Amino acid sequence: MDNLIKIFGERNTNTNYLSKLIQLNLNVREIPGIVPHVIMWMQKKLPGKELVRDIYFYLTQKKNLGWKHTKVQSANRLRSYPLVKNNNVVFVTITKNPYSWLLSLYRSPYHQHYTTKPDFETFLKTPWKTVHRDNVGGALKNPVELWNVKNSSYLKLAELDVLNITSESTFADPSAVIDEIHKRFSVSKVSKEFINYERSTKDSSKDFKYYRDYYLSEKWRDELSDNAILIINETVDMELMDRFGYDVLTTRSSQFA
Repeated sequence: MDNLIKIFGERNTNTNYLSKLIQLNLNVREIPGIVPHVIMWMQKKLPGKELVRDIYFYLTQKKNLGWKHTKVQSANRLRSYPLVKNNNVVFVTITKNPYSWLLSLYRSPYHQHYTTKPDFETFLKTPWKTVHRDNVGGALKNPVELWNVKNSSYLKLAELDVLNITSESTFADPSAVIDEIHKRFSVSKVSKEFINYERSTKDSSKDFKYYRDYYLSEKWRDELSDNAILIINETVDMELMDRFGYDVLTTRSSQFA
């Protein structure tokens, strides 16, 4: 049987970086989670960019288990696919602090199209349009709910061979994450020496050190207003926050009350 790994994680959670780490350090084949280049080429020639991608994942989900950014299907549904039945498939999910993740999503809102882009606080209260491959079933009341829905689905994979990690733990000690995958799933290493991926997978002006400092020092907090924190706290799932080890932020006024 093949040794296969499937990564699930929302956009802006460093799934590309995790993929690079796995490619460089472990003897395991990743199940694709994005459309191939030929589909990207097709979508440029055809109307409805999101429709082309949605159709691709609808037709191929049994072969790739869905978009890597999707709300994950149930463990029972995944087990019913021949790919999982006939191979040694393991799963890794990656979650990012909702406060910093929402700032990232605001900077790159993907298929949300605005005549005039709203300010961050308005963005947090605006309904989020999903696409079919999100596996959510329609628009959500706001992007905070998107974080709740996607990350809640990762925990429901507990019946399978799954490791739930966070973006922050990956930046704190990437070699430990590789060691955990190696030990948890008995996946052999490429070599004894850990190899990091130092470059950004998206922005050539930034690197691993930049992102590590930005997220572990929580520099993103400077971008959050008191009102934005209150809006996020109204919707974010507190049980999920606790499960993934994230602190619920308080406003500056409450800190000095």
